[in-house]
Amino acid sequence: MGADIWEDCFIAMTADDILQLCDEKHALASVAAKELAQRYLAAEPGSREQVDMTTLMTILLDDPSRPVRKAVAKALASSAIAPGHVVRCLAGDVDEVAVHVLAHSPILTDAELVDLFAEGSDAVQCAIAGRTDVSASLGAAICEVGCEQACRVLLNNGGASILQSSLLRLAQRFENHADICDQLLKTQHLPLIARYELLMRLAENLDNHPMVLERVPENQRHTFLSDAEDRVVLRLALEAGEADLPEFVEHLRIQGKLTTRLLLRAVCCGRLRFFAAALANLGQVPLPRLCKLLVTVRRLALQAMLRKAGLPLRAHQAFLLAIDIARQAEADFTYDLALDEARALTEALLAEMQDGALGADGDVTAFLRRFAIDVARLEARLLVKNGSSQITRAA
Repeated sequence: MGADIWEDCFIAMTADDILQLCDEKHALASVAAKELAQRYLAAEPGSREQVDMTTLMTILLDDPSRPVRKAVAKALASSAIAPGHVVRCLAGDVDEVAVHVLAHSPILTDAELVDLFAEGSDAVQCAIAGRTDVSASLGAAICEVGCEQACRVLLNNGGASILQSSLLRLAQRFENHADICDQLLKTQHLPLIARYELLMRLAENLDNHPMVLERVPENQRHTFLSDAEDRVVLRLALEAGEADLPEFVEHLRIQGKLTTRLLLRAVCCGRLRFFAAALANLGQVPLPRLCKLLVTVRRLALQAMLRKAGLPLRAHQAFLLAIDIARQAEADFTYDLALDEARALTEALLAEMQDGALGADGDVTAFLRRFAIDVARLEARLLVKNGSSQITRAA
């Protein structure tokens, strides 16, 4: 009779009632599992209680309820004294359970994490990439085989150690992913050449950018894109250290990018270090010696240097005048000029080049006019950006 009553009650229950009962059961079991793990952590090391708690947690590894296993994983995730076999079993569980120990457990070794990462889902990979103590070897594995999202997590992880070679690998794998490229460019340790290649990729995509299509006439787009590439080079040259600059220049030479236009722009933009490094590379002259020659030798010797570097005769006059003006400013080509100094140099050079008696080349003069406008705009933007009080009062 009693059994019939219980059966009638069960039949009368709706599906929602049954689900609620199951949820309550799982919730109670999860609380018990969590308390069990906490008792283990609080127990005296090696005590009978700790041994018993280890046995019970080992049994819970086979519990069919995910919330139960998840509760144990969350309780043990950050502990350095958790049972190793329990942690490793949880690390290989379903994602919902595994991510907690994968993201935090100090018990898992780099070798184990690399194996788990290589075989894991996107969620598993992201959990490992987000650890606060990602070593260089683990970071290298993530950069080599990680999914796109895991690589994003790694780049945003301030506690991760990422080798330059690993950053280069990311740049190779995701060169067509604008968001990852942007993250890479914000990374301080990205090698200069890799930074240049990524920026060139972005510059190439400007050709089809809606703003370029709308605002730049078709017959001017080639010049616009060439100028954009030159600006990238000179921006990087400004940031380059003394050790990086010669290698960067050699990379540009191999690619055929050390053009007359770029070198003239470098001088006018005040990037004297880059100009000297490029001239030394093209003329096969040691950089320290070339810098000394630029400020000491006479014009005929300078013209011979320009000729040896392979620069066209039609541009020699502009370079010689630029070097003369830089000398007058007491520049020694071992440092870059400030923007206002670069503008003054460009204006002085343009004034000299416009004198017909100098035999100025029309293309060179036209370039200088255009560039003088660019430098003036850059200086104005810099003043506004720095919040110049004089500009504010004038406005």
